[in-house]
Amino acid sequence: MLRNLCLLSLPCILVLSGCQTPINVHELEKRNQSLQQQLAIKKNKIQALETERQQLQKALNESNRVRKIIGKEKSSRFNESTLLRSQVRRFLQEQIDVYKSFLVNNNLLDYVGGELVKRKQYDGRSLMLVDLKNEIPRAGVLTGVAAWFVKPTQMTVKVFRKIDNKLVVVWESHQLNISKTGLIKTRFHVTVGVEKGDVLGYYFPQAATVAFDKGTGDTRYLQHRNLRPGSSISPSSLEGEDQQRAYSLGVYGLLQ
Repeated sequence: MLRNLCLLSLPCILVLSGCQTPINVHELEKRNQSLQQQLAIKKNKIQALETERQQLQKALNESNRVRKIIGKEKSSRFNESTLLRSQVRRFLQEQIDVYKSFLVNNNLLDYVGGELVKRKQYDGRSLMLVDLKNEIPRAGVLTGVAAWFVKPTQMTVKVFRKIDNKLVVVWESHQLNISKTGLIKTRFHVTVGVEKGDVLGYYFPQAATVAFDKGTGDTRYLQHRNLRPGSSISPSSLEGEDQQRAYSLGVYGLLQ
């Protein structure tokens, strides 16, 4: 009997298997169509993105081209402007130098210092001179120095300012090389502003070969000592108070 049941169930299994096979194929076809549709959509998106990328690349290339042109134009204008400014500054500086020379050579500037006359003595030592008699009478600017030199030398001009009973160096000129003798006038490389009451100093690293007399002035000195900007000194520590030296030495400028 068991054998008969097995024989009867075999056709049923075959029938069921035959019915399920077409269903699986149909589902696969539907899935395949769905995937193809999704793939087509993705391809369209990719194509759209590629088109957009190409457009952006063209815009970027055009932007770079325009930027290079603008850069060249700006560079050209900058070079022209720089050259023009340089020429104008040089022209103005030449005119200023001529103007300064004219004022100095024709004694049209204000002068502060000892009388520029030929004197009998000079000091061959390295000195730091401080003129306590001829203070700056009014605020203004200094443009140069003048002195009666007995021998060639080197010098630096200083400006002292009175602060708490001290003389403080607030400015110094470049080193001036004096190659001739007699009355020499020379301009500073740059002008310097001064205030009323400022005191003038002159440093000679080799020899103070400026002519002087005794008894009519109050120029004191330090031996072999250079006071640099920011340093200070008390007037009482300067030497030569009893000598009352008067030097043929002073500065030119435009004072108010």
